[in-house]
Amino acid sequence: MTDKPVKKAGRPVSQKKGEDILQAARKIVFSEGPQALTMERVAYEAEVSKVTLYARYANRHELLQAVVVADTTSVYQSLDEEPGGPEELQDGLCALANAMAHYIRSEHYRQLTLVMGAIPQRSQDLEAVYRNGPERAHQVLADYLRAAADKGIIHCPDPLEQAELLMGMILGLDLLRSTYRVELEPLSTAAIETRSRRIVTTFLKTLSV
Repeated sequence: MTDKPVKKAGRPVSQKKGEDILQAARKIVFSEGPQALTMERVAYEAEVSKVTLYARYANRHELLQAVVVADTTSVYQSLDEEPGGPEELQDGLCALANAMAHYIRSEHYRQLTLVMGAIPQRSQDLEAVYRNGPERAHQVLADYLRAAADKGIIHCPDPLEQAELLMGMILGLDLLRSTYRVELEPLSTAAIETRSRRIVTTFLKTLSV
């Protein structure tokens, strides 16, 4: 006789309530900074009970992680599938470069950097933002390059180092400009795509087999 799986007490959180929770948390983080995120505040803003909120997230740290992951996953979704050849590799990296360029120019990213710079933040929160945002993107990109190297598409003995190099090429001085609150030069979608392809082409030349 096999043991039956133990079900968690209470009703499952509906998809709509789950979306409301994440949206409320995201609004708080991007308008007031991670330090303003509390379970009580999110429950109030999302119009759900704390029981419902805790059924999905054990604590505010888990909720903050979910906010960052949800916000940045779209940036590297072009790397979800391993490249089948050189063209797919270049297209995937160009899509990543485009997404990163648009993200760093987005209003909510600008707002986040403003509030994080103006209001003292908990070191644990800042680490969570980094681990689940930039560091996760770095690892996903490294895995993508490693997969391409394993297939003989590129020569990449150190995927982590090469991933960091490419991210630096994509963000360039724009990252420092945004940190110092210098307004970024407005670029059209076509201009961003042209710049991204130039960066990726230059990068891939260093990894040619």
